[in-house]
Amino acid sequence: MVKSVGFGRRKLIQEIISQNWKIKNPEDKKYNYNELLFIIQEMLEEEGKGYLQKGGSIMRGHSVFRDFVKHLLYRNIANYDSMVLITSDKGTGKSSAAMTLAREWCRLLGIRFNPDRHIAYNNSDMMNKIDNLNHFEPIIADEAVRFATSADWAKKEHKQLKKKLAQVRTKHLFYILCFPLKVVKLEKTYLESFTNYWIDLYARGQGVIYVKDKNPLQDSWRLSMFKDVGSYTEFTSSTQIADKLKKHSNFWSLIRFPKPPEWLYSRYIKIREKNVYDDENVLQNVSKEDIHNALLVLSLRDIMMHDSTLSMSRILLHISSEYDVKLNKAQLTRAIEDAKQLVIKVREKAIEA
Repeated sequence: MVKSVGFGRRKLIQEIISQNWKIKNPEDKKYNYNELLFIIQEMLEEEGKGYLQKGGSIMRGHSVFRDFVKHLLYRNIANYDSMVLITSDKGTGKSSAAMTLAREWCRLLGIRFNPDRHIAYNNSDMMNKIDNLNHFEPIIADEAVRFATSADWAKKEHKQLKKKLAQVRTKHLFYILCFPLKVVKLEKTYLESFTNYWIDLYARGQGVIYVKDKNPLQDSWRLSMFKDVGSYTEFTSSTQIADKLKKHSNFWSLIRFPKPPEWLYSRYIKIREKNVYDDENVLQNVSKEDIHNALLVLSLRDIMMHDSTLSMSRILLHISSEYDVKLNKAQLTRAIEDAKQLVIKVREKAIEA
């Protein structure tokens, strides 16, 4: 009987007993009927949320992050699914958060996270990796707007991927989807059928975890309720944003992500640029506003190159003092490089036309 209970749930039961009865070994106690009902109730209550958080908050550093990844791994071991959807505005760290999740997952498995092996950028790449990855490995769908938007789902290659996604569950892969647009534009199959946890990064390295409702008769993610949490801008403090987002009924936990090491991020950037900007379909997912913003960034770079009084450090200081937003040179450099690659692609297409 005990063996039929998944490893993840057995760990959860042990944690419930340990916290409520201060017993390390669950076999050291005899349980009456009411106590058994209590344990079952705690297991079902928001999938053991309280025991994952252990009464703490985001101020406990990255412990929520580590406990969350461990919780997801136990789910997969116990024959459940773990797909995490990460959304936020462009440039707020979706890929960094995804890599730290996947890297911690790999650490728990005793393997090494490899951006070449564990990150996919298009349909064929995704399908190949689903076929070739071993059971329980992570897979990150970076720039998932290419193959997860509702507008493009009718395409033949998307339908093929839709069939292939069933193997994600069969192989118990840890699926992480990075989606920069509004979540309502995500294809419904992803959102309702595959997504287990949803993270709305509100700052670099900081986010909120939401979990879907159990009631299938309603919108399981209660998207319409997000308009009631209150508005905010990029200048609103992180604490105020977090307080607003916590008002949503699907709120599960605050989370803080570690920063990926520089060597890993540099390697990721090289792979990303090769895959993203060498794709002939890249402009299908770029708006005129994106191109205009890229031109503005490059214009700023050109001014810095020709005006000795204007340096990168001075710009960063201006942003910090005027807008109370802290950026570093690496972030500004990446923004300039992204803008450069996008403008090059636009000009190449213009010449071809």
